[in-house]
Amino acid sequence: MNLVKADLSKKNADELVQYSIVVETAMNGNASFPDPSPKLSDITTARQKLEAAIPPAVNGDRVLVAKRNTLARELRDLLVAECQYVNSASNGDRDVALSSGFPAAKEPSPIGLVPPPTKLVARPTDKQGQALITFKCAYGSRMKQIYCTSGDPNVEANWELIGVTTKSRFLATDLDPNKFYWFRVNAVCAAGVSGYSDPAVVRAAA
Repeated sequence: MNLVKADLSKKNADELVQYSIVVETAMNGNASFPDPSPKLSDITTARQKLEAAIPPAVNGDRVLVAKRNTLARELRDLLVAECQYVNSASNGDRDVALSSGFPAAKEPSPIGLVPPPTKLVARPTDKQGQALITFKCAYGSRMKQIYCTSGDPNVEANWELIGVTTKSRFLATDLDPNKFYWFRVNAVCAAGVSGYSDPAVVRAAA
């Protein structure tokens, strides 16, 4: 019985990268899946290659676009195989299967797409170059993706995904104490990915 699904057919390269990060984070150190097949390291390597191939293909060069598409297909195949492994290794336990980061193949009580996270707060810690990000998410939010920029927050291209967490807080590190940083968060649920929270700004601890 398929408890989770890969659901990758309509995802572009950027969406595939985010999807892979969610699965990699959920599967890493997950005691329910001690021997992933394929290995998580193979998936991470494939995802990093795809990440590197996306920016050069933006201008539409046919060779670079073809390379990006080939790498996307390779990552997609690895994730599909990993999803099959999760379904097999979960022994019919839906909660175990869902801990992998893959979406449910069939939810007993669909709750739909969750709203964006709220009450986002960013504040410095007592350690240099760190900031603590806290927020609230609706029921059904499994993973939260944290984005950051030290540039103009109104320019979409400035935002960068810096981490994924299952918690309602995230510690940002290696920040420049002389800069202000903007943060925003979205939530991943069975129905997809929510919109972004309102941003919050902070100057890292000095």
